[in-house]
This record gives sequence, structure tokens and C-alpha cells, in this order.
Amino acid sequence: MEMGLEGKVAIVTGGASGMGISIVKSLVKEGANAVIADINMDAAQRLVEEFVEGDVKLLAVKTDVTKKSEAYNLVSTTLEQFGKIDILVNDAGVSSNIPLVDLEEEEWDRVNDVNSKGIYIIARAVVPHMIAAKYGKIINIASCAGKEGIPGQTHYCSSKFAAIGFTQALAKEVAEYNINVNAICPGMVRTSMWVGLLDTLSKRTGQEEEEIWAEFVNGAVLKRPCTPEDIANAVLFLSSEVSRNITGEALNVNAGWRMD
Repeated sequence: MEMGLEGKVAIVTGGASGMGISIVKSLVKEGANAVIADINMDAAQRLVEEFVEGDVKLLAVKTDVTKKSEAYNLVSTTLEQFGKIDILVNDAGVSSNIPLVDLEEEEWDRVNDVNSKGIYIIARAVVPHMIAAKYGKIINIASCAGKEGIPGQTHYCSSKFAAIGFTQALAKEVAEYNINVNAICPGMVRTSMWVGLLDTLSKRTGQEEEEIWAEFVNGAVLKRPCTPEDIANAVLFLSSEVSRNITGEALNVNAGWRMD
């Protein structure tokens, strides 16, 4: 199926690592120009240099999503290079597993500033330009932890519940401007974030990391994990006109780990 993304311009926060790399590559393969917004400029620039697809252009812009000035620099740089912003994928995220009684305010703020406030800051900079164009696709990478609480992740769950609420509210605000706003809720995707989580749980419980991972995977009805490419495919769908009548949704991509 043709996604119709040729010539579109997409910003992907956190695009230089984990699921972000797959999202960027998938968009580019569909003919979209991609702006990789990441704090790790070395990794972002390597992606720009290593991944070349026809006439499609990639651009790396150093961006801390918690900083308003860097968000507006990201937008102005994108507009200078491409003249428009069609797609925004808010993928930048952090996590940790800490029981509430051990959770310090600094860690609460770190996780919520990136995962929740970061979405607001980037969207606040981008949305006025989408309103002016009367077109846009915004995809926020949330989590199944934004639909059900998980022990040891009060801070992370709070940030992802917030991301879904933000998605629904913004979808209603900008619908009249032909802007779709949706979220994707991944399950078990073995990125560096999950590697860190498994390490923490292993040290806390004494279980082997692979045993813990298997327990998570077996909790999904399909009995298999997801891949970064699975998430990227969902991004392509929600970025395209194939999904033009879908907005305000929080799409599970989790092998049936959660079904609401």
C-alpha cells in the first residue's frame, strides 16, 4: 500500500537511538525528508551520513526537548531547510524502575520533563505552523504504561498517562485545521531503555535478565516481543492519509500484552 509520504517533512525527536532510528529509516524509505532531533549529535550525524535514500534529505538538529529555546531552534532550522513541517513524531523518552519510597524528586522531574513536558514543548513550537498550513500529523510515542500502572514506575506511568491525555486534548483542539494527533503505546521492545530496566529488575530480584524478559513476553497473547520496526510501521500508518479519520487514539502495538 502506498503511504503517500513522498516529499513530506517529518521531525522525529529521539531519532538517533532505539525506536527513533527505525522510525527515521522507515519515513525516509517512504520518501519523506526527516529531521533527527536528538541530544546526541554524534549519533544523529552518523545516521544522516550513513543512511542515504534517493533525493530524500536528512538533517540533524541538536535538541533537548526540555528546553524551549532548542525546540524553537529546531522548528526554525527545519523551516529554513524545507519550508514546512508535515509530521511530528515525539519519540524522545527516558525511564527507570524505582519504588516510590526510594524515588527522589530529581528523578521524578527528569522522567516527567522529558516524557511529558517535552511533548508539550515541541508540539507548542510546531503546531502553529501546522495550523497555518491547515495540515499535520502528530504521533506521540506513549506506552502501555500510560494505560495501566506498573510497580516501580509511578513516575514513568504518570508521564505516559499524561502523554495520552495530551494527545486526546490536542486532537480535539486542532481537528478543525486538518491535523491528526495520535499516540502509539509500545509493549516489549528491547531497546536500550528495556536493557536498563532488565538490569535493574535483575539486581533487585536476583532473577536472570532473560528469565525476566521471558515473563514479560509470555504475558502477551502472541508470545513474542515487538521490534522497533513494528513501532515504525505504526508511525507510517498514522503519518499517512490512509489513517486520515483516526485522531485522538492511543494505538497498542504490544503483541496483545494489553488490549484497551
